[in-house]
Amino acid sequence: MVPDSSLGDQLREQLRARLLTKQQLLVTPAERPAASQLLPHIGGDPYFEAGETWPTNPETGQPLELIFQLVNLDGNMPWPFEAQVVQFYHNYHWGELPFDDGDPRDFRLKTYPRLRPEHLAQVPRPAALPPIGFSHIRTQPAPSLPDDDELADLAPALQALCEQLQPADWRAAYNQAVTELAGEPDLGSWVGGYAQWLQGAYPIGTFWLQFDSTEDFAWGDSGLLYFCVDGHDPSTISFQLQSC
Repeated sequence: MVPDSSLGDQLREQLRARLLTKQQLLVTPAERPAASQLLPHIGGDPYFEAGETWPTNPETGQPLELIFQLVNLDGNMPWPFEAQVVQFYHNYHWGELPFDDGDPRDFRLKTYPRLRPEHLAQVPRPAALPPIGFSHIRTQPAPSLPDDDELADLAPALQALCEQLQPADWRAAYNQAVTELAGEPDLGSWVGGYAQWLQGAYPIGTFWLQFDSTEDFAWGDSGLLYFCVDGHDPSTISFQLQSC
């Protein structure tokens, strides 16, 4: 029988092989700048090109709220498709939660392959939307390892090793090793790496991004939005909400 210390070494070795880098999204309230179209943000002016209009529900004409704009100029964010700008709009101001099985007319995910400042257009925020504060979104790299809820699908052999190491509570053995290598598992907002699921792992495609509640947008009680992409086409992005 292999000693426990040897099993622990195997666990850490296998975890090191699975380490990925995620880009944490740090949302910081700030003074609204004169121009924010080219910045990652909440509550500012979105990037639009000439001829575009603010996204609306095509049936009701109600404008959708810009939940976030992300900008990936230096390529440091591991997006599975080619884009420098991603925007997510939703009818949040109606008080409806953005479940993934909601009416597709009530949300819009827009991507721009490249920023083209020469085509930049100012589209005023619709008066029908309530005022919200401005927050800048900056990124910070951090190590990432799988959530224990997704281990059976992503790395069954790794889960079996944890069960052998600590049969009574394999999750404790796993998360202790994860904490040593990547810090204590916690929720938040980030791009890439692995998801930390609030209510169990239900990925639809490859995990891409999770977005936590903020001062301006609260997804139920401590809720998060999860985005997955099927392949390398941004048109295949799906999202779901998990909340307490």
